[in-house]
Amino acid sequence: MPVTMPALNQTALLLFGHGTSDGSGSAIADALAAEIRGHGVFGAVATSFALQAPSPAEALARLPQQRVVVVPLLATEGGVATMVLPRLLNAANDTARLTVLPPIGLDAEVRGIAADIADRAIADAGLDPAATAVLVVGHGSTRRNASERATGALVAALAALDRYGEVGAVYLEQPPLASDWRGVTQRRDVVAVPLFVSGGRHEETDLPALLRSKGTLIDGTPMEDGRRLWLTAAIGRHPAMAGLILRRALEAL
Repeated sequence: MPVTMPALNQTALLLFGHGTSDGSGSAIADALAAEIRGHGVFGAVATSFALQAPSPAEALARLPQQRVVVVPLLATEGGVATMVLPRLLNAANDTARLTVLPPIGLDAEVRGIAADIADRAIADAGLDPAATAVLVVGHGSTRRNASERATGALVAALAALDRYGEVGAVYLEQPPLASDWRGVTQRRDVVAVPLFVSGGRHEETDLPALLRSKGTLIDGTPMEDGRRLWLTAAIGRHPAMAGLILRRALEAL
């Protein structure tokens, strides 16, 4: 997106992601920050995390700007968005200069991003969209329904396109689990799109392991029953995500 307004030297952008306890969950956030930083709009663009350094308080301490826009790289309004992030921000004793946006995964434009990811996977594999099932992979929770609501809304939006043979949902932590995807659709060809924004362990380790636990091959290789499944990258890795974050941050100002 071309930026037509002057640089906001006294405003910073702070991205917030889950992160991982081993410190390896920053790749998507760092890449998004670098791309947005390249536009030269904000006085600073920084990252922060719930499970690894820097924390929001640590990141804010390094930002001298008078105003900071915080963009949660989260898929839903679950516990991390509604409880963890506010607690971590309050720890900085610096909330007066903050403008905190809703989780970016709830943005209406994410529907188009998810559809583009599915469409590219279908095209690359030479599949017929009308004969292909698209499964949205949500985190899920047995305690709160925020993830189920967000995942269900994306499923409904993709189904409304009337483009795919079938659209459904599977989860990491609630039924139907990703490992039980065969019970969700009977289609031969299935494309699974993770509704994860900041990546990390869920995208790189947990979901592939859950799928493979029941003998699923995730690269489109035919299995014993002739079925094929493709696991795409998470929505947070889509090239349109940085532009979406930048637009929403500027609109918040």
